Amino acid sequence: MVQSCLINTLALAVIWQDEERWNWGWEERIWGYSGAQGGVQGLALGYFLWDFVESARSVEVQGWGAVGHAVAASVVSGLGFRPFVNYYGLNFVLYELSTPFLNIHWWMDKLGMTGSAAQLVNGILLLATFGGCRLVWGTWQNWNMYNDVWRATQNPGELPVPTWLALSYLASSCVLSLLNFYWFGKMIQAVLKRFEKPEQKVGKEKKQH
Repeated sequence: MVQSCLINTLALAVIWQDEERWNWGWEERIWGYSGAQGGVQGLALGYFLWDFVESARSVEVQGWGAVGHAVAASVVSGLGFRPFVNYYGLNFVLYELSTPFLNIHWWMDKLGMTGSAAQLVNGILLLATFGGCRLVWGTWQNWNMYNDVWRATQNPGELPVPTWLALSYLASSCVLSLLNFYWFGKMIQAVLKRFEKPEQKVGKEKKQH
C-alpha cells in the first residue's frame, strides 16, 4: 500500500512537472534518461525484486502468474537503467494506480466487511482503475513503445538497438499485458462473487454436485 502510493505519486509528479520530457522525440524516448525517472524506476525495481522472492517462496499460494509478473516487471524496470525506453518505464509504473484498491479489498475481507456497501464501492474503483491504467493506458503506451522501438531498429544510426535488448523488453511487456487482461477477468469474477445472494450461491453449489 505505502510503496504503491509513493511511486504513483512520484511518477505522476515527474510526468507532469518535467517539461523537457514532454518534448522528447522518439530517439529520446528510446535512449533518454533523467535522474528523476531513474529514481522512481529504482523504487519500482526494488519492490519487484522483493516481490519475485516472495512469490517464488509461496508459489503454491500465489501461483506462477505472480512469479512471471515479478520477473517481467523486474526486466522492464531494470533495462530502463541501460538506459532503454526509460521514458516508457515511468509510464508503466502507473499500472500500480490500482494496487491501493486491491489492498483495501483484501483488508475488507479480513475485517469481516465482505459484501458490504463500502466493499462494493471499493470494488468498482478497483475495476475502474485496473481497467483504466493497466488495460487502456497500458495498451496505448505499449503501442507507442512498439512503434518507437520499430523506428529505432529501422533507423539505427550511431545507436543501434541490439536484438536481444528489444526482444527482452518487448517480451516482458507482452507478458505483463497478457497477465493484466487475464487478472482483470478474474477480478470481475471475484467482485461479483462477493455480492451474490445466498440463494444464488446455493443454486451454484447444487449444480456443481
